Amino acid sequence: MRGVEVCRVNALARIAVVEDNDDLRMSLVELLAETGDVVFGYACAEDVDESPETDSADLMIVDLNLPGEDGLSLVSRLKRARPNLRVIMMTSRTALRDRVRGYDAGADLYLPKPVDASELLAAVRAMTRRLRAEAQGSVGANPDALHLDMRVLQVRGALGVTEVSATEASLLAALARAPAQRLEHWQLMEILGLELDAESGRANLSVRITRLRGKLAAVGCPGEGLRAVRGSGYRLCVPLQLD
Repeated sequence: MRGVEVCRVNALARIAVVEDNDDLRMSLVELLAETGDVVFGYACAEDVDESPETDSADLMIVDLNLPGEDGLSLVSRLKRARPNLRVIMMTSRTALRDRVRGYDAGADLYLPKPVDASELLAAVRAMTRRLRAEAQGSVGANPDALHLDMRVLQVRGALGVTEVSATEASLLAALARAPAQRLEHWQLMEILGLELDAESGRANLSVRITRLRGKLAAVGCPGEGLRAVRGSGYRLCVPLQLD
């Protein structure tokens, strides 16, 4: 895998930086990590797809002029699978038509290069505040709420703590962020890296869901934590706080 830097500190958010300029990418990773975030750096869309860390990212900062698949295509594809993923596009393409295409692809913010460090940090702070507020609001004071710690891969509930795999954590986090906590089969299969058109992929997804239901029940999830939506996908039926 090319051009991947990982900085781990006391995480406030998990941020992926997709930038093919090595010096700029490393500078951005270091800048953002200083604020207490976990930051991953990728040189191209291929590196993003190959990294298991991608599915746990809260926010992506993406350059448009990437080698291979460009930033617009990458963002559009990721947002289809994870509608609540936050995206900042950062590029030298500043024409109105380019900005419109960026927002249409799923960007939450479009920043022209060169970007001042203070403006980028302010934008990231605003995004992470919004993410935390949404997560807190989805849980509120509900005593049945579960807590997912992405750093140590654990789910906590009223009856204790259970370990989850990185892919299970990514699946739960994606469901928690999705509208109505519901995702379609193909979205979940894409998160798990399963064959979208193969019958074995659907069967594998069912096995993963069953195993995860058992883990949620073990920590006190009331009722059916993950419910099948007939002919569509699955819904998370309990509030989940992302810690």
